[in-house]
Amino acid sequence: MASAAESRPVGSAGITIPGADRLIWYFMRISGALLVVLAGGHIFITHYLNVPSETSFAFVADRWANPYWRTFDWLLLMLALWHGVLGLRYSIQDYLRSPMTRTFAQGVMWSLGIVFLALGTMTVFAFDAEAAAANSGPLADAMWIAEIIGFSLYLFAIVSYVSIALLAIWAVRSLFQGRAPIYSGGSGQYAWVLHRATGIGILFFLLVHIIDISLIGLGRDIYDASVEFYSRPVLLPMEILLVGAVVYHTLNGLRIMTIDFTSGGYRRERTSFAIVMILTILLTLPSAWIIFRAEL
Repeated sequence: MASAAESRPVGSAGITIPGADRLIWYFMRISGALLVVLAGGHIFITHYLNVPSETSFAFVADRWANPYWRTFDWLLLMLALWHGVLGLRYSIQDYLRSPMTRTFAQGVMWSLGIVFLALGTMTVFAFDAEAAAANSGPLADAMWIAEIIGFSLYLFAIVSYVSIALLAIWAVRSLFQGRAPIYSGGSGQYAWVLHRATGIGILFFLLVHIIDISLIGLGRDIYDASVEFYSRPVLLPMEILLVGAVVYHTLNGLRIMTIDFTSGGYRRERTSFAIVMILTILLTLPSAWIIFRAEL
């Protein structure tokens, strides 16, 4: 007798989801497919052709002199932000059991999406290169704002490093004790955990990055001061982890879509996860070499 999985029609997973959740399910996959080009292209420009500390005021001003690049960056902002925010919604539903707490968290989630979309949109389309280059804005000399951005990046880096170290210690300890780390059900759970962890990490960095980019409208000096933090040695591993997170999240998202929309994708789930992990490492290593060579 055929199993339910074997008899599932191709692409039927989203159809079984009711109401607004079905629209979100499709949005996550459509936006994910578009972000392969948008986010992948952005990462390639800023972490392979260049390094983050080179994306100075002059770099961005020259890029935004072209309206097509402004459109590209706005589409990237809109899709990446809402892909991340709606992805966070799944974690809220999974881990917050109290209806009041869940409602509050979802209110914060929607508010963050709206506020940061407005901030990013204003930054991209209202940017005046000549005025910003003259440092004539009311907060052009407020270097403390750049310092706060730098502190946020340091905090994010420290939390990332400590979390990875603790996870590695726990995994090794579990293996020595004869227990499977995280879950004994197979590679699917590891893929799921990594997908969710990388998604949350990318979203947090995106929110900081939107604030960082918004400084360009205040003036050349304050923006370049914030970008300079990316050359600090303590942040270099975080930049490489970010590249790896984006690469993994992108590849695993494509893997998820093959499972959803092809008849045999679920049969190759374990093999496809191994391929995603190998490709993530191979595609991240060149960026790591470029960043360390440029900054150290």
